[in-house]
Amino acid sequence: MIFEFIIAYRRQENTDIQAVLTDTLGKVLEDNLNDFEQEVLAGMIRPRHEREGDDMTDANGTASRHMLLGFALELPEDTAQPSIVVEEFAAALFETVPVYHAVKFEDPLLSSDLAQFGREIFALEMKLRRVLSFIYLHAKQGPDDSYDLLRDESVQPMGKEKPKPEQMMAAAENQFFHLTFSNYIALNQRPELKLPSLLSIVRDSETYDAFRAELARAPINHEDDAILVAGLKERMDAIEVMRNCVAHNRRPTRSVINNYLNARPLLNQMLDDYLVRWERRANA
Repeated sequence: MIFEFIIAYRRQENTDIQAVLTDTLGKVLEDNLNDFEQEVLAGMIRPRHEREGDDMTDANGTASRHMLLGFALELPEDTAQPSIVVEEFAAALFETVPVYHAVKFEDPLLSSDLAQFGREIFALEMKLRRVLSFIYLHAKQGPDDSYDLLRDESVQPMGKEKPKPEQMMAAAENQFFHLTFSNYIALNQRPELKLPSLLSIVRDSETYDAFRAELARAPINHEDDAILVAGLKERMDAIEVMRNCVAHNRRPTRSVINNYLNARPLLNQMLDDYLVRWERRANA
């Protein structure tokens, strides 16, 4: 397992940064019940890139040079508690003189964790799109509406270039494939009516009651469908925060993980419960 780091440190005349890093790693490994020969331990830190900065003198008259060092940390496959070792090693770097800054990049353990979260979120979002398509294709039953399901919505597909019907048809997709998790929770809300739209409603309404009904109309009127769409608001924030960590290769915090682990099964069950209502029986 190879992990990539960059550190910034102050190099003095007697600084041996390789020894500093090896000693720090050795202490962390020992604390986590790992016992490696010194020769093996020394080979775990492999300097890759180095860049010298400016010379400087501190208030005590100590001269040093600003240095950047990129190095690989290579842990043997039999390392005990590797995720804790890497986490504690990264934390220890900030407390290790002469290092004052450290950043971790390539991390196969993080990659594996995010891949698992990514697979879960992929399955969840596809099920969500399936349910929303079931709802909106029922609400918009004209053949010309199939690729304009969000016509009455304030939420619209992301991006400057809106997806064209032929593009979506070629990919067997619809407009829900062009929304984000934050968009889903804003569904079933009409945009603010402008004067031309109001005048059009007035012209098309035969009575005052019809005019009022049109003003109050939501894009989704079916009660159960509207309840499901409204219920998304309670679940989606935690999913989106985790999705952003996966999309941008960031380590999720413990609170992000816990919130996601609580929200995902609830949303998944809500979608399953909805789909059960429309199951087609074998002899139907």
